[in-house]
Amino acid sequence: MSSTNKQREQKSQNNKAEVDSKNLGVNENAEDLKKVINDTKKVNSSEPDNSGIFQKLISNGKNLLLGIVGTISAAAIPIWQIYFVETSDVLIEIASISRIKSPSFKVPLETDELVLLEPYISDEFLYEYNALGERGDRIDYPIFTMETLNQAYDKAKQDLKNISITKANLQENILRIDSYLDSNNIQFLLTEFRVSELKQWDLSNYIDDAEAVYYEEQVLKITRSYSQMKFIEGSGPQIKLDSLEYLLKDVKEDITDVITSNDKLLEVLRDNIRSIETQLDKLREEQISKNTFFKVEVVASNSGRVSTSLRPMALMRVQISDDNYVDIRLLMNNYRQRAELQPSSTNIIHYRSTELLTFPSEDQSLINTFWGSTGRVRLFTLDTKHNVFSSNQIAFVDNLNQKVMIDKLKEVATRNML
Repeated sequence: MSSTNKQREQKSQNNKAEVDSKNLGVNENAEDLKKVINDTKKVNSSEPDNSGIFQKLISNGKNLLLGIVGTISAAAIPIWQIYFVETSDVLIEIASISRIKSPSFKVPLETDELVLLEPYISDEFLYEYNALGERGDRIDYPIFTMETLNQAYDKAKQDLKNISITKANLQENILRIDSYLDSNNIQFLLTEFRVSELKQWDLSNYIDDAEAVYYEEQVLKITRSYSQMKFIEGSGPQIKLDSLEYLLKDVKEDITDVITSNDKLLEVLRDNIRSIETQLDKLREEQISKNTFFKVEVVASNSGRVSTSLRPMALMRVQISDDNYVDIRLLMNNYRQRAELQPSSTNIIHYRSTELLTFPSEDQSLINTFWGSTGRVRLFTLDTKHNVFSSNQIAFVDNLNQKVMIDKLKEVATRNML
């Protein structure tokens, strides 16, 4: 029985050893598998992870691109505003061109014919006057503007037309004086003569202004200076008739002298009026060809969002033909007040040239030839940033552009009537 137990015990030990050996093999295999897995992880960890790097590059690239775009946008928007949005937008249009006769052009009465105009020239151009308006000495060598000479010439021509009327009026005044001086004429009593009647004769048109005023003042003193009159009880003040009579005789003498001198003067005028007109025409031509200047009216508008200032100078080019032109330099009037163009505003600007006598002789000739004919003009100006602006083109004619606008308005008005 003991041997049997020993055999069973031996067998049980052998089975246990076999199980242990099997378990040991399984454990060894498990350890080997772990080792392989760990080695594989090490190998994988030692190799670069390409997919991870690519994802990082994509993520970082987006951020970088967004940063670049933001930077460019931040810089581009102010540049766009400065150069394309917040800028001035200036439009220049010529409204009119005028050729003005210079008032500095003055001439003396050098010829015998022109001297005949002197009686028709106001004393203010023939005598010196002080600050109080009191007349002084006669000017030795007076000079006159063409406007003054033209007015004197018109008066001379009018005298020629009214010669008979003027003489008749003066003779009527003499007859009236004779009536007052006639003691037998009860209709015109000397005691009733007053300054109002003397004023009706308009003596200043025929005799010296100062002398005409003097006569009126003396009549007023004689007939109204009560402090120097005698008063008789039961009657009014006594006028000094001898003084009044003497004064009227002086007036009659002056009027008679005027009639005599006018007859002689008008006779000479009649003989020389054509020569006077010819000489004045030559002077007018000389003034226009050399002593004139241009005034240009311009409408300048700024439809932009910022203000700008124009330079005071401008250039007006007169195009005669394809290769022939004249440049006229212009300066702005009231530069400090008119040069600035506010946003969404319009200014009326006036330019002026120098007188033609300062131009080269060839330019003077071209301007005098083509003014009012086939020439075309365009104006160029610039602002303080040296941006150049050019105007519309119009004819080289005085105020023709205004005529075009009026014609257009008439056309529209006519259509509205239909």
